[in-house]
Amino acid sequence: MNHPEKVEKYNWSAEELCEDIGNLDYDALVKHFDLLAKKFEKDSLHDWEIKHPEVAQHLANIAKALEDILNKDLQPTAKICRPYNERGIK
Repeated sequence: MNHPEKVEKYNWSAEELCEDIGNLDYDALVKHFDLLAKKFEKDSLHDWEIKHPEVAQHLANIAKALEDILNKDLQPTAKICRPYNERGIK
């Protein structure tokens, strides 16, 4: 797989992309972190299959760390903020 250095569908800088993602509603961030964790896990499994065990292990570690952040901090934050968002206080 060829790994691009930027998101081709996004015309702004990496800093702006991170800022835009960080500005999302916390429930949306939960979905993004979940998808990103699953993507790293998928890539880890692929690297195991093509005999890149060191890369596979690092990718698995990243997937686990993202899941930990999701479960420990992001989901509780989303739960706390949900009533404020539902009332339109952002």
